[in-house]
Amino acid sequence: MNINDELKEWMVGDYTRLSKEDGDKEESDSINNQKALIQHYAESRPELRLVKHYSDDGYTGVNFNRPGFQEMLEGIKNGQINCIIVKDLSRFGRNYIEVGRYIERIFPALGIRFIAINDNYDSLYNNSSSDQLLLPFRNLINDAYSRDISVKVRSNLDVKRRQGDFVSPAVPYGYKRLETDKTKLAIDEPAANIVRLIFAKKIEGQSNLQIAALLNQMKVPTPIRYKQESGSRAKTAFQVYSTPKWYGATVRRILENEIYTGTLLQGKTYRPNYKIRKPVARPQKDWFRKEYAHEAVISRKDFDLVQSILDTDTHQSVGQETIYPFSGIVYCGNCHQSCNRKQTVKKNKSYFYYGCYLSNHTTCCKGFCINESYLEQTVLNTLRQYINDLTDMEQMLSHLENIPNQQVEIKTLTQEIEHAETALQKYRQLLASLYEDYHEGLLNKEEYLDLKESYQTQINELSEALDNMTAQQSGLTAPFMADTSCIDEFRKYLESPALNRKMLVSMIKKIYIYPKNRIHIVFRFPDEFEKLLHFLPDTVSNKLIAREV
Repeated sequence: MNINDELKEWMVGDYTRLSKEDGDKEESDSINNQKALIQHYAESRPELRLVKHYSDDGYTGVNFNRPGFQEMLEGIKNGQINCIIVKDLSRFGRNYIEVGRYIERIFPALGIRFIAINDNYDSLYNNSSSDQLLLPFRNLINDAYSRDISVKVRSNLDVKRRQGDFVSPAVPYGYKRLETDKTKLAIDEPAANIVRLIFAKKIEGQSNLQIAALLNQMKVPTPIRYKQESGSRAKTAFQVYSTPKWYGATVRRILENEIYTGTLLQGKTYRPNYKIRKPVARPQKDWFRKEYAHEAVISRKDFDLVQSILDTDTHQSVGQETIYPFSGIVYCGNCHQSCNRKQTVKKNKSYFYYGCYLSNHTTCCKGFCINESYLEQTVLNTLRQYINDLTDMEQMLSHLENIPNQQVEIKTLTQEIEHAETALQKYRQLLASLYEDYHEGLLNKEEYLDLKESYQTQINELSEALDNMTAQQSGLTAPFMADTSCIDEFRKYLESPALNRKMLVSMIKKIYIYPKNRIHIVFRFPDEFEKLLHFLPDTVSNKLIAREV
């Protein structure tokens, strides 16, 4: 210790820190309590003059990339402070290597006095070998504490994700936190209406860029701007303009986000340990998935429809305002390549065609095409007949409920399932109480093991029988439980005078065209009723899968 150092005035920067990792110590370690302790300490020592307060509220002590800490380092560089005071070493940091580097190497080299009050450490006086030996151990303990807390926090978060609690700090656009439970999401109607508009426009046939342009024209705030206007401090590195704009990529992210169906997908990334800040991608099989976790903004049917549309290449031209109804739907029946729309002019009248124009690149195609007007009318007539066939299917399924033999079989199965469930519960209770009987001496070891094996065998056999009977019951009752409400939605198309994009993408997967105006249509709707087709005559079920005209 230099006598001049002891007598000189020290310009103090007090540093405080608090994070969620502090758990039940949060109250005692509050920022205000830390400041009060440091102020009282400095006031009792005339050579210490508080000139600047630095604080990090809500930042982990594992790394030192904290705004308050970095500001303190700048204060050291520009000569504003030459002394740092903290409540204890854990407030300074919990990475023992980095803490040791600052206290033992950097600060002494810069002539910075460092004081940790509760650890009774003052670099001006603590220069003994014992002090230098104890300091790393204190830092190591703080580091170990941080490691332990990190494991507990990660484990707790995984439990919350598994049970469907929303634990992400960023709330998705279209939702807000439920006032009564911050781990649950509630619909934010103003933003949710924009999400619904985006999905509706996509189904109607607009591209992502067109939807983005529409939202910009309507002066709809972007998700980040909407959050800022709602009081959030959210920021993005991609915010270049003072007024953020919608982009096609922004629209696509919304269209691909399954959260709007009420499904939570969490834990897509993780940090291998508490010292690694960059997240690592987690395999999809390990994601935490919880359906019906919150109210849906978009129906599952519309979401799945949009995903199939996103997979369709529409080949939209630059500057094109609308997507043609057949874009991305018409394919060559020979080579299965997407067909293009072409225009020809004869006698000042325009004609449009869809065709395969790969005759120069493949041997299977000879450059045929089909008139757009003919295609439209043929597909429209086919769809009308198809809807009528769906109505017939609905009627047939309703009649199945009245078949006496079927009803008797269902009733018998239901009774057998009830008896099996009762027996299974009985054997599970017997197995649960078996060890207690053995422990109290009512059974010897040999009797205990024999009964345990017998009960377990009965449980396994009953469980297997239950699974089989339940599956059989599900097959018999499937026609009665089927949701045929979609058919009502399609009936409105019967009166439509012309085809539109929504009608096509809702009901048709692909249209294959062949030479001589031959058309093969693959319908989208039967996927939802595939398990029911075996209840119907082959002549009906075959028509519901695909049709050739």
